[in-house]
Amino acid sequence: MVLTHQYLRYAHHSVWGVVASPTSNILLLKNNVIVCPALEKVIVWDARKNVKLNEMSEGTSTVTSLATHDEKTIAVGYEDGTVRIFGLTSKLSSVVLSGHTSSVTVLKYDNTGTRLCSGSLDTNVIVWDVVSQCGLFRLKGHRGPINDCVFLENSNVLITSSKDTYIKLWCLDSQHCFETLTNGRDEVWSIAVCGGETRLIAGSNTAELRVWSLVQGGELGKRKSGEKVVQCELLGALVRKSKERVNCLAVVDGLVFCQNNDSTIELFKLKSAEEQEKQLKRKRKKLKNSSTVSPDEVSLDVDEEIVYMKTIKCSNKIRSISCRAIKKAKGGTKLCCLFNNNKVQNYTLTPDLEHQPTTTVELPGHRSDIRAVRFTSDSSRVLSVSDGMAKLWSCKTQHCIATVECGNGMCAVMAPGDQYAVVGTKKGEVQLLDLVSGVKVSSVAAHGGCVWDIALRHDSRGFATGSADKFVKFWEFMLVEGSAGEKSRIGVKHVKSLQMTEDVLSVCYSKNNKLLAVSLLDCTVKVFFTDTLKFFLTLYGHKLPVTSMDISTDSTLIVTGSADKNIKIWGLDFGDCHKSIFAHDEAVMKVAFVPKTHQFFSVGKDRKLKQWDADNFEHIQTLEGHQKEVWCVDISGTGDFVATSSHDKSIRLWERTDEPLVLEDERETARELQYEKSLVESQETTIPGENAENEAESAGKKSMETVRAAERIMEAIEVYRQDKSSEEEYQEAMKVDKTAPPPEKHIILSTMNISASDYVLDVIKKVRPSELEESLLVLPFHYICDILVLLNEWLLRKQSVELCCKCTFFLLRVHHNQIVANKVLVNVIESLNKTTRSVVKEVKDVIGFNLAALKFLQLDQQDTNESFFKDFTGKVKDVKRKKRAVLKTVTSG
Repeated sequence: MVLTHQYLRYAHHSVWGVVASPTSNILLLKNNVIVCPALEKVIVWDARKNVKLNEMSEGTSTVTSLATHDEKTIAVGYEDGTVRIFGLTSKLSSVVLSGHTSSVTVLKYDNTGTRLCSGSLDTNVIVWDVVSQCGLFRLKGHRGPINDCVFLENSNVLITSSKDTYIKLWCLDSQHCFETLTNGRDEVWSIAVCGGETRLIAGSNTAELRVWSLVQGGELGKRKSGEKVVQCELLGALVRKSKERVNCLAVVDGLVFCQNNDSTIELFKLKSAEEQEKQLKRKRKKLKNSSTVSPDEVSLDVDEEIVYMKTIKCSNKIRSISCRAIKKAKGGTKLCCLFNNNKVQNYTLTPDLEHQPTTTVELPGHRSDIRAVRFTSDSSRVLSVSDGMAKLWSCKTQHCIATVECGNGMCAVMAPGDQYAVVGTKKGEVQLLDLVSGVKVSSVAAHGGCVWDIALRHDSRGFATGSADKFVKFWEFMLVEGSAGEKSRIGVKHVKSLQMTEDVLSVCYSKNNKLLAVSLLDCTVKVFFTDTLKFFLTLYGHKLPVTSMDISTDSTLIVTGSADKNIKIWGLDFGDCHKSIFAHDEAVMKVAFVPKTHQFFSVGKDRKLKQWDADNFEHIQTLEGHQKEVWCVDISGTGDFVATSSHDKSIRLWERTDEPLVLEDERETARELQYEKSLVESQETTIPGENAENEAESAGKKSMETVRAAERIMEAIEVYRQDKSSEEEYQEAMKVDKTAPPPEKHIILSTMNISASDYVLDVIKKVRPSELEESLLVLPFHYICDILVLLNEWLLRKQSVELCCKCTFFLLRVHHNQIVANKVLVNVIESLNKTTRSVVKEVKDVIGFNLAALKFLQLDQQDTNESFFKDFTGKVKDVKRKKRAVLKTVTSG
């Protein structure tokens, strides 16, 4: 028997440092509550207290869109095409809607909150029924990604805009596109409806906002023959001040907020009907004596109806905005801005449109990329360095312990004692930070170029810095005596320098402090003796510069990672290359050995963290989680934790678990996943009778979940068939021998203590409503016959009437031709026809009775509450009036 080498699996532990990621829009709720996207999570912030209220997370896909209707539930769209609905205070989703094949770009609720529209990069629009948790239909017609959508409630119309330069109007009653508006050659990025759904505004790449008039024709049964649902006419364009494209349009209380793809927000105001009437009278009065134009033909231009007011200039580039009206006596508007630099800020607009910032959420994260992470000696804290600040984090709570201002940090190490940190900056400075007091102790102009790397000596007495000025400089720690009343502190002093022929990209000490490795811009690595700085070895073989390297604990191996996507493992005795590995799909940014082993980790621009075995040259595992390029990695002294930081401004902690990892099992699992993925992508389900060129089709999509659900249904039907066959054999045996033993029930049925038909119903109930139709579509027809028999049986017993009717109608529509031609199903279909009508009528009567009773109770409760609050309000007013009278008497006296 061949023994396989086992490793311990590393798993994702936690992620922090993200206030709000610029991958999605933002939502501003009441009481200064902000719902923000945070990579694969959704974070709910209390902006007033700067406190995290809730964190919603499910899956590893990035959040790309957010929407809410009642501010109690949040609809979240993901990069993998799924839509999940969370409660505002819950951590897990209650509804999962799967229909898109690509990233969800926009989500919008209708006025009732029962329908949800989702647009995607796959150019499709899906309208979902939130109550029944399934898709109503898919609308096809756009040729580019969907950017925005709006419901027209008065006429049941959906308006969508896309990058294909078109705006389409869809009638949701007949599920077809009845009007297409063109915007020239410019992509339509956002649309908004204002003026009581009489004006449509569209923003694009140009410096204009186009405006259309909307004349709604009413509901389907009230329109004349040939009359469109909505009549559209181009009125003109509003000129914007910014030259950048429009990102978002929002309308609140007659104010139109136009957020541009820069740091500005332009405000337009839609005049009220009274203001428009007054201006029109004045305009007609001026043209009264004109002989060319009749006063009756005079109308207001677009720029007279919608007037430019002002431009709000923010501190950084804006990704998304959210607005809501202030429901107080003073009035005004609250504006929330999501910036590209991991910051959220609230503004208050007065009725006079004076704006001022109120609250900001920015402390729990960095404003720019984190270029270095370092563990403390006890692995309880992590230091992160970016442009302008360094932060110390607790690994246990993920809270920020200290924030210190610094330069544009490119590398860092922890000084002995974990109280100080040494940071190398882009300007060539070496800065010493006190992490306890939160101040910058000293700053030394060490190099004439960027400090790319800092290597700490393993005796902790000093460190070396490598820079773009072609120098490696050596430094030692020293004790600086404090002045009167101050404590002594640590300091640094320059000892010696080593000049190189090319820019220095990385430096690394061996663990025995005998060797120093230096990587240069000429793609080579040179090794020197640390005591004499004499040349020892040259490692060459990379085609692009070496970005990072590390030496094993026993000082026998050195691993180098390069921009050529390769990792090379070298021996330090003769400088021979043991193995060259194509490691990442993009440039390798950092490599690090696990202490006291020959295993090492590597990160790259392909967003992945990979673990390797330098003895067997094996790839152990790949850890995915970062959404952007990974810049750095650090491993704790015990090897139990790995910290990584990325361009997405997040810090992720990975933990070594007790779960064994066998390479053969991992490769088998990867092959199975690849096979399942190809199985889903290769076969496309088609519904008989449906034309592929139709504008509307089924909202479902085939996935591995639908295939597994279909397999579970087929297995349940096989159990039902087996139980039915055993029962028939027992009945035949009873006719011959009355003492025949009863058949043994299937182990599943005996365990669950239910009948076979109830077991099949239980399996169907567990299928997600959004995946039920696709699961039934996969089933072969001979299983459909059994399901129809069971559906008739369930309806006769009045079990899950709504679910049974849904399955019945779908199967009859899809398999109509085969069912009609099958004589065996004639009696079943006739029975279904009678049973369905009677059962649905009973359920409808019960619902109507309950609804009438609830309305009666609601009216009765409203009458009681109104009289109560009216009396109480009067008492409060009397008390306040008496207090004012007393105050006037006191002040006058």
